[in-house]
Amino acid sequence: MILSDYIMHWLSSKGVTSVFTVSGGGSIALCDSLSRSNTLDYFCCHHEQAVAFAAEGFARESGRVGVSLVTTGPGGTNAITGVSSCWIDSVPLIFISGQAYSSQTIKDTKLRQLGVQESNIIDLVKPNTKYSVMLESPQDIKYELEKAYVYAVSGRPGPVWIDVPSDFQIAEINPDDLRGYENISSHPVIKSEIIEFIATKLKSAIRPIILVGHGVKLGGAVEETIDFCEKFNIPILTTWNATDFIASDHRLFIGRPGTFAERGANFSVQNSDLIISIGTRLPYMVTGYNIKDFGRNAFKIMVDIDDKELKKSSDILDLTVQSDSGAFINSLAAQLNENWTSSDDWINKCQKLRAKYPIIGKKYNKSNSYVNSYYFIKKLSKYLDAKTTIVTDMGLSFVGTHQAFQIKKGQKLFTNSGHAPMGWGLPAAFGASRVAKDRAIICLVGDGGLMMNIQELATVMCHQSNLKLFIYN
Repeated sequence: MILSDYIMHWLSSKGVTSVFTVSGGGSIALCDSLSRSNTLDYFCCHHEQAVAFAAEGFARESGRVGVSLVTTGPGGTNAITGVSSCWIDSVPLIFISGQAYSSQTIKDTKLRQLGVQESNIIDLVKPNTKYSVMLESPQDIKYELEKAYVYAVSGRPGPVWIDVPSDFQIAEINPDDLRGYENISSHPVIKSEIIEFIATKLKSAIRPIILVGHGVKLGGAVEETIDFCEKFNIPILTTWNATDFIASDHRLFIGRPGTFAERGANFSVQNSDLIISIGTRLPYMVTGYNIKDFGRNAFKIMVDIDDKELKKSSDILDLTVQSDSGAFINSLAAQLNENWTSSDDWINKCQKLRAKYPIIGKKYNKSNSYVNSYYFIKKLSKYLDAKTTIVTDMGLSFVGTHQAFQIKKGQKLFTNSGHAPMGWGLPAAFGASRVAKDRAIICLVGDGGLMMNIQELATVMCHQSNLKLFIYN
């Protein structure tokens, strides 16, 4: 078969169902193979930035790897914002780009350009990808695809990029002759004495808190973590990327701390004597800019798969643990396997702090001229059922929603919180709508962010997506 057909067959073998693209001369053989695939749906956006955002929305909604297919030159550079978005927020995405003919690429010549619309996309995306490569031989395609996939989904997930020269796309290959990639990566193992120490600290704590981040969702440990907290009666705080981790009316949920956040949740952090942070990189939006003051009365433990994040925060932490979130929770639960639970008094105090310092003030619904945005979010969340996904753009549509929205069990709510590019919301919502077409998608966007990818309204209308768009003036 030709190489571009092989790529589509390989993507299908990994459970990929949808590919987002803007066609171009440098990727035309790949697009042709995609269009002829019996197992892949393809969705043509109107800008490559939207292609990347839509694939990310698809990945977040489905829990599977997203795929973007772009052409050479500006097709690739237009998608770089999407690469950075996935890099910072740990979203597994495969970017495949077309390239000029292999004999017409600059390689190490120091030329600015040789082939038509050629750009050195690999060096541009390398700092913000887990793996990036330009294919050097058609015989390497299986190896590079498998290696890129392993990098995308293992450890801390993230984006990868494979650049495929046009002459390689139409090269004849025999799949049986291709070499594969041997994955020899290993998972960090937690020492038993560390788990024993944490269990001892937890049992002696009077005011413990579990702070949950996106890594718990990525690690597939949501139910295990909630079960753990319910069994041992430990209150839960969530970060922006974990807003939909737990229902807002759950008795153990005590809010979302940070700079754009709930005052009551921040007071709980500052009154805690033990904070166990799992799967969050503890950004300034959570800790505040004076990070040394975060949880100043608490013994602070950070659990994360990324050792670089652990080192970054080591000066404000008392203990760091490199581990997958599920492995950590299961190990700690086994160590605590006895009739110990935390006190209800601490949970009641945290809930009283939330009630004393609400996000929605009593006068927020009194305006005669305009609808208060927080009051609107509260009302909107009341009327949306559990089978709904909420996607936001940036600015007020982002921070206001994550502060005031009342999550129901079964709902999903997400934003790209790290890179936070305006214009993300609409194409990401479209991508999410391609996963479960019977699930309602709500998109909240500001009038500025909407204009940055407003052309994707045409994409939405083409596919008649089950999507409702609310625009802030």
